Amino acid sequence: MKDIAAAAGFATATVSLALRNHHSLPLATRRRILAVARRIGYRPNPLVAALMVSLRSRRPVERHTVLALVTTHPADDPWRRQRTFAEMADGAGRRAAELGYRLEEFPLRTGGMNPRRYVQMLRARNIHGLLINPLPHREKDLALELQDFAVVGLGASVASPSIERVSNDHFQSARLACAQCAALGYRRIGFVVSREMSERLEDRWLAGYTLAQQRLPARQRVRPLIPEQTADIAAALAAWHAREQPEVVIFGFFAPAYQARLPRSVGIVALSVYDLGGRLTGIFQDSRALGAVAVDHLVGRLQRGDFGAENAGRLHLMAGRWAAGQTARGPGKTREPLEFVG
Repeated sequence: MKDIAAAAGFATATVSLALRNHHSLPLATRRRILAVARRIGYRPNPLVAALMVSLRSRRPVERHTVLALVTTHPADDPWRRQRTFAEMADGAGRRAAELGYRLEEFPLRTGGMNPRRYVQMLRARNIHGLLINPLPHREKDLALELQDFAVVGLGASVASPSIERVSNDHFQSARLACAQCAALGYRRIGFVVSREMSERLEDRWLAGYTLAQQRLPARQRVRPLIPEQTADIAAALAAWHAREQPEVVIFGFFAPAYQARLPRSVGIVALSVYDLGGRLTGIFQDSRALGAVAVDHLVGRLQRGDFGAENAGRLHLMAGRWAAGQTARGPGKTREPLEFVG
């Protein structure tokens, strides 16, 4: 750092801040110092860098760093009524507190707020870390200027701008569900998801199911039910079952009302269940753990000074786990009706 300071004409302390891309320095100053560092061949020692991060984190000083949970659902569609979203936020908040941060919700769609004012508000609060909550139904774009912020998304819903995201591995989850259904003895395995839900998840559930089907004999293959809207599933279930005759049905999104549309001899599996010991059979995504991992990545970006959207658009995938409930116990075994899902 002394060599860089001498070559660039700045104090060593200023160079230290610039090498961490610290926002207390003007952007032009940071760029000038970083250019000099590259020219003279500076490379950080990763072991020393890791040690310094550890030492800084153990200082007995009170920290008031706030991470913003960016929520974009309108007031008439509260995001917390979706349990998966609420559990992600809960896990993220707990992990932030463990690391000495506080996760605070900042709604974008409130009275008088717009994207420009929203960014100004965050800057005025000296907030540089943004955790992006899943976007509302059918939305894929986040209309915020992100160059001054470290950003990580919960789930895979943000398609633009390109940001780092943490999501369930929906492809793995669908393949695991198919494999477990086959292990239970089911031969005709059906799949139901709306097009709107499938596209939101980049068709990863559908891809996993399709691959599993292609590896079956033709007589065992079942054409999936993919209506346009999730609201259309219940009305289409009975006719689809009569046509395809699945022994078990894997649902991307499961609603209790679907039970009455299928014979009780047909097994039911959901690709998102809320615990490992519940009655509903399916895939446990562990949304709280996902939220915690997202905060780990966000804090890492803050410590590295990694701000703005990125060209790579990194997507970190967390594997689902099989939850052996009571709604899919094998062919010919009648399932009991569910009063509550979870």
